[in-house]
Amino acid sequence: MLCALGCVGLILACLHSRRGAVLYAVEGGLCCLVGAAIAGVLAWTASAGQDVAAYVPAYIANTFVFDPFSRAFSAIALLVCGLVFLMSTEYVSGRLKDRQPEFLALIALAALGMSCLAAAHDLLTLWFSMELVSVTGYVLAAFLKDEDASVEAALKYFVLGATASAFMLFGLSYIYGLAGTLDLAQLGYVINGANPGPLLPAAVLLMLVGFGFKVAMVPFHMWCPDVYEGAPTPVTAFLSVGPKLAGFAALVRVLLVAFPDDPARPAWQATLGSLALVTMTVGNVVALRQTNIKRMLAYSSIAHAGYLLVAVLVAGRSEYGVPGLVVYALAYVFMNLAAFGVVVAFSNVTRDDAVQAYDGLALRSPFLAVSWVIAALSLVGIPPTGGFLGKVYILMAAWDAGQRVLAVAIIVNSMISLYYYFDIARRMYMRRPTTEEPLRVGRGVGLAIGLAVAGTLLMIALAYPIAVSVKAASVIAGG
Repeated sequence: MLCALGCVGLILACLHSRRGAVLYAVEGGLCCLVGAAIAGVLAWTASAGQDVAAYVPAYIANTFVFDPFSRAFSAIALLVCGLVFLMSTEYVSGRLKDRQPEFLALIALAALGMSCLAAAHDLLTLWFSMELVSVTGYVLAAFLKDEDASVEAALKYFVLGATASAFMLFGLSYIYGLAGTLDLAQLGYVINGANPGPLLPAAVLLMLVGFGFKVAMVPFHMWCPDVYEGAPTPVTAFLSVGPKLAGFAALVRVLLVAFPDDPARPAWQATLGSLALVTMTVGNVVALRQTNIKRMLAYSSIAHAGYLLVAVLVAGRSEYGVPGLVVYALAYVFMNLAAFGVVVAFSNVTRDDAVQAYDGLALRSPFLAVSWVIAALSLVGIPPTGGFLGKVYILMAAWDAGQRVLAVAIIVNSMISLYYYFDIARRMYMRRPTTEEPLRVGRGVGLAIGLAVAGTLLMIALAYPIAVSVKAASVIAGG
């Protein structure tokens, strides 16, 4: 359905390139409706305990995994898709009048790639799904093709993304040469029962380059601040959550299913633990010095990638690992899109992304100021928000798996992040604005912010049932 929706959007763009506003409203509503329908079907299937694989062709059942883990991340992808549609309404209708259907079609195709990436059960399908997400991201980043910053962002994203993809494909070729198969479950049996020698650690590290680029892990994060700053703001919001979380879903499946007990496990675990520590620290420390709010949120996103890497590292060693990853991923969608929604709403009116431009925003728009404070509380990990419980689950998983240093590092880095998140809040409430003219928030972005804030607060009640259901299920098929 997502693939058909994307194709319909591209066809409509060719046939009705000048009929923007009505077409956008119709197709945007259709996308949200289809997304909600798919998410509802997934939730019903999971709760009813039915085997989806029994209703699809065998080649699809062998290529994709229909388990609670893939269903959860598919629902997250659709949630991101729907919120970004709402958030982009005023931006697209104002600045992309003749390219609205293409924008929606690309978001739908990216959501398709994210869903396939979370459910991929062989390495080639995983690579193609990752490329679908990446290519749509390159085009979306360059959507303001008349602005130098957008073109520069897309070019950097494309060059670095293509290089990371080549590294990953090189690692897959090593793995295929060693095992003779790309199926994750079969890889687990073949590699763990053999002595592959030094090529296996090299192959895993090459794969980590591709995953590291996708999730903005240090030192593969160089693209993130420039792309976030130059891309259209709704695209930045999408890139900050959707592709990143799908990349984490694929990474945890590969590590738990294909390499659960391989001889190279100590090497990649040590590497991943070190990268998680460096990623969260670099992201938070560099964010302290940013004067552009989109660059600040870019480094914040890098820091959160470090927290999620800890959940990936301990996923196979603690019963809280995978539930913690799912809970934090869902909380991250709500709290990060709430923060970016404030930036989108402010940018739609002022076209200014400087940090000092937010001085006195509480006088101009109390709704945006309160939304930022709630999002900031959750991003730091302060109750009563979803981000607090997400970090609690990750901390329990790290402590349970013996990763005490990483658990302490998460707490320290969360304290560091308190400064730059609430420096913006301080500016909003304690400084006078250059103008006291009320700032009008569009209906679409206002609704998206309201839903994201509500989700952030409701996660305090939903986190435990979600964690229990994920923990009780057979989460990672084949693992």
